[in-house]
Amino acid sequence: MTTLLGRLGVDIRQMRVLNRDGAVATDEFVVSVPGAVIDRSLPALLEEIQGVRVVAMETTDADSGIAGAIVAV
Repeated sequence: MTTLLGRLGVDIRQMRVLNRDGAVATDEFVVSVPGAVIDRSLPALLEEIQGVRVVAMETTDADSGIAGAIVAV
């Protein structure tokens, strides 16, 4: 997943493991997203990766492109 984010030009600002239950982990990423188009399509792109589900995503600072996403992997 981090490789895909890097290829899209997404800058990972922070990552936290929120929960781990066996083989499933729920992680929170704070990222800087380059442009509104990628911001809107980022959840769909991430969910193309087998086993990834975006639980929530919100823009935290629209002017700078900062967004937060909670992702279950």
